[in-house]
Amino acid sequence: MNDQKQDFPARLIYQPVAGFVEQVASKAPAPGGGSVAALAGSLGAALLTMVANLTVGKKNYASVADRFIELRAHIETLRAQLTERIDDDTAAFNRMRAAGKLPERDDAEKRAKETEMAAATKQAVEVPESTMSLCLQALDLAPEVAENGNVNTVSDAGTAAEMLLAGLEGAAANVLINLPGLPADQAPAYRKKVEDARRRGRSLLDDVRRVVGKKLVA
Repeated sequence: MNDQKQDFPARLIYQPVAGFVEQVASKAPAPGGGSVAALAGSLGAALLTMVANLTVGKKNYASVADRFIELRAHIETLRAQLTERIDDDTAAFNRMRAAGKLPERDDAEKRAKETEMAAATKQAVEVPESTMSLCLQALDLAPEVAENGNVNTVSDAGTAAEMLLAGLEGAAANVLINLPGLPADQAPAYRKKVEDARRRGRSLLDDVRRVVGKKLVA
């Protein structure tokens, strides 16, 4: 128990909101955009869960209760994974930074540094790529949640979708900025993933905005 308590301050997800914001605003380069993107996605998913919770058990929404129970379970899995990516992204950045400071006093050290830099760069690409994918998976559920969920929470569903796309876009940018460090033959596949995710994510947000706009006018 004592070890667990001591670990809490070191992990971003256990910081008070104000503490996390202060860390982002500091001179330190991490936590940065990747962790903030993951937080945005986590908050977006959390809002979708809230809408589900305020739909299940309401007599006016009995016909969609079973489906929303399924949606809630799926969204909660995504939210947990996105929350983990907050620390994962900062850890990936810190690994790259440490790798860049490794000594190169002889050929063996140079080879070791190159190997570690390659592994760290791959991690720095894969973590935000995962965040991007998770945001998209959650965003894919947002139109249904907005359309069929408790009408009193439609603005929350809309906010969820906005946050999820923000997380997706932020994560995508963090993938792209690290691609130059990968072997040239690996970069095109990641660029394609980014392009596809952005296109799909923006389309889904447009769908949600239409639903929200319709219901708020009504």
